[in-house]
Amino acid sequence: MVGHRVLLAGTALVALALGLLAQKGDDPVSTWAERLLDDGRPARLESLEGNDCIRCHTAIGEEWRESMHALAWEDPHYRKELKSIRRKKSCWGCHVPEPLDAQGWTQKPAPRADSRHLGIDCVACHLAADGVTMLGPDGIATDAHPTQQSKLFDHDADNTICVTCHATTIGPVIGIAKDFVETEQTDLGLSCVGCHMPAIERAIANDDAGTEYPVRKGRSHRLMTPRDPHFLRKAFLFRVAVKDGRTVLSIENNCGHRVPGLLERRIHFRAKVLDESGKEVAASELTIDNRAYLPVEEALELVVEGTGATLVLEGRHEAPGVKRPVPFLERTFTLER
Repeated sequence: MVGHRVLLAGTALVALALGLLAQKGDDPVSTWAERLLDDGRPARLESLEGNDCIRCHTAIGEEWRESMHALAWEDPHYRKELKSIRRKKSCWGCHVPEPLDAQGWTQKPAPRADSRHLGIDCVACHLAADGVTMLGPDGIATDAHPTQQSKLFDHDADNTICVTCHATTIGPVIGIAKDFVETEQTDLGLSCVGCHMPAIERAIANDDAGTEYPVRKGRSHRLMTPRDPHFLRKAFLFRVAVKDGRTVLSIENNCGHRVPGLLERRIHFRAKVLDESGKEVAASELTIDNRAYLPVEEALELVVEGTGATLVLEGRHEAPGVKRPVPFLERTFTLER
């Protein structure tokens, strides 16, 4: 078992490194809107009334207002689902939480009474229990407010912030953070933030005149999700082998949790084998959803009854609010003879 986990850890780290290399030339600002799935959600939170943080943390605030955290209350799919849930208040605590540190990071947080349009706002994660101090990874002193370095923001060792809400299964949402904890992904060197909040360099603050402070390393607050086809592709590792006249495609879970993590989400794969002239020899399909999901650290096989020169793999994503499945993957493999 130990050897198995070490191998998985090596595989995950190599995959992560390859993913980072692939992103090296990306501009996380200009390409963001181009990647978003058109599922009827707003592109960003329009009203920032009640958010005092964004005045001095403008760059981070602009990232956040395009995230599903910012849209957690305004999201039309959430509002629609809420109508069918009998105990609606059981959803509010994670969609519009009071500052979580003051609540002891309970998995049943209390909802706030005002400024709910701000969704999961800055103070939900960053405000300390004293109601004044701001928690963060560095605790750099500022005249604006007291600061404190917190182990909660050492995301290589602690995923409490994310697990607090994302281990809850309610309505169409599956508590996938339970998978992350139960399979000890932190021991493999993985973290929620490591995937969903990519490393970024930008000024973390500015003064009242808008002048930015020096550029520093940080984490994007846009919160990557399967709405981004570029991000969804990274959820899987693929291997191809020819066995006994058949082409076998292995689809391995490259996440720290099951895929998918939403009841109405479906991911379709279609593999087709082509001969040297490009003619289709054979094809096969596989769909994963909340019942036939891909577990942590496991793989599924998509078998094509035939062999040829190449295998072409296509992936489509079906999600709430999308009229038809959206392509997120197209990859060609050369088959060994």
